[in-house]
Amino acid sequence: MANILVIDDNHDICLLLKRYLEKKKYSVSTAHSGKDGLLLFKNSKFDLVLCDFRLPDFDGIQLINALKKQRPACEVIVITGYSDVKMAVQVMKRGAFEYVTKPIHPEEILHSIQSALAHKSKNDKGTSSAKSKNKKIEQAFVIGKSIKADRIQKLIELVAPTAMTVVITGQSGTGKEVTAKTIHSKSTRAKERLIAVDCGAIPKEIAGSVLFGHVKGAFTGALTDKVGHFEAAHKGTLFLDEIGNLSYENQIKLLRVLQERKIQRIGENKSRPIDVRIIAATNEDLKQKVENGEFREDLYYRLTEFSIELSPLNERKEDLMLFADHLLTRASQELNKTVNKFDPEVVKIFQSYNWPGNLRELKNVIKRATLLSTTDTIKKDTIPLEIQHFNLKVTESSERNSLKLIVEKAEKKAIIKVLKETNFNKSKTAQRLEIDRKTLYNKMKLYGILTESK
Repeated sequence: MANILVIDDNHDICLLLKRYLEKKKYSVSTAHSGKDGLLLFKNSKFDLVLCDFRLPDFDGIQLINALKKQRPACEVIVITGYSDVKMAVQVMKRGAFEYVTKPIHPEEILHSIQSALAHKSKNDKGTSSAKSKNKKIEQAFVIGKSIKADRIQKLIELVAPTAMTVVITGQSGTGKEVTAKTIHSKSTRAKERLIAVDCGAIPKEIAGSVLFGHVKGAFTGALTDKVGHFEAAHKGTLFLDEIGNLSYENQIKLLRVLQERKIQRIGENKSRPIDVRIIAATNEDLKQKVENGEFREDLYYRLTEFSIELSPLNERKEDLMLFADHLLTRASQELNKTVNKFDPEVVKIFQSYNWPGNLRELKNVIKRATLLSTTDTIKKDTIPLEIQHFNLKVTESSERNSLKLIVEKAEKKAIIKVLKETNFNKSKTAQRLEIDRKTLYNKMKLYGILTESK
């Protein structure tokens, strides 16, 4: 259950948010001033803060700075009035995740909260000192030491300083977002914001508003202007994860932005110039979606100025224990443990497992094992049984296949022997083998037995 702190001098708003979010299974605390909010924040662990932009004793920038100074990993969503939109964008650049405008709409605030918490769970970097260590850990996902890892690193170094749009492909859990962050960190935009958007998590009905913003009165419930992610990422980088899930209508809008380098808020007649570098990612075959009519061909070619394909973990076994060591360091930091190595038997298990969930699965397995460990070493008994027994299943499957080959070899030999004894008379051969003629023909075809018809 996520812990949320609401800071607003309006008691009714605090009460409204508390009741609504608790129904959604969140734990909610409230404060009516910046001072009280910071005191609560200091004494309790919160995953997210919802704070009013204008408080009696703090403004939004001051409060964001104070919150981030205490706990950089905590996400902050700013609540603003009609006249604070421009300033709210500046606050987002200072570290806030999102802002919502008053009057508050439950669906909008819930979507923002869910997005912020999802972002936090992916990018929790702890304290500022842990940030530096974790950055090295995240880089290791990309670097590695295999030939494939070296190729990926060279591609990143090549494309990062350019303004080219990049598409990162690969199975779920292979490190696409980490790769996008690395490209951004090595680009000329590194000092600006990187905004990550999960296209698959945005409801189709509000995707246009989330990406491009809207103006007051654009649709039912649009009571104020709203800045979209493109505007918020101006001068920086916008990471569009799972781009293949974007609706056809919004694909058209995205294509227009890429072509014209301008955005138009929903319900607005004028265009706004935008300077955003696009990095997209997908675990789907976009080319196939184009052929199926599910993804625009012109958008596909606009996005794929440069492509980077990430290999699954089972094809990067040389990098596996490097990743595992870094993830173990991170898990130990997060859990305040002193676990720092793997038992040789665990290494053997890891190397033989196929890791269908890739780096994400490896991370979860190691974090669980770290929590269960009572010594400084990850032992076999802390590893899930399905991973421990994977080798046994593979062996059993191999044995079944070997037995099948033995049977097939013996069957082929018997058919050839009887065919020769009957002078290749198929009817007599079928009778001798106690099978029908059609079955005999099928088996002869299967085993590649060629004879004259008889």
